[in-house]
Amino acid sequence: MAVIRDLQNNIFVLKNAGFVAFSLTGAYSVLSIIDQAHLDTVVKDDVTSMVLGWTQEVKMRCNTGSKAGDREFVVALL
Repeated sequence: MAVIRDLQNNIFVLKNAGFVAFSLTGAYSVLSIIDQAHLDTVVKDDVTSMVLGWTQEVKMRCNTGSKAGDREFVVALL
């Protein structure tokens, strides 16, 4: 699986397929390549402590202004 960003900050999540795009100017940025079999964060049931599944966040750094500086935003949750 791949998470890709274009120049207009559109986010594309590609799963089990190819990616075809045409860009007049600029390029696409690959934010993350993810192996679905090995996700980062475990999700457990609070009562039984059973593992319900796994998740992973893909974040992107963005400058939001002069005072705030760079901040991270979640662009995909898998």
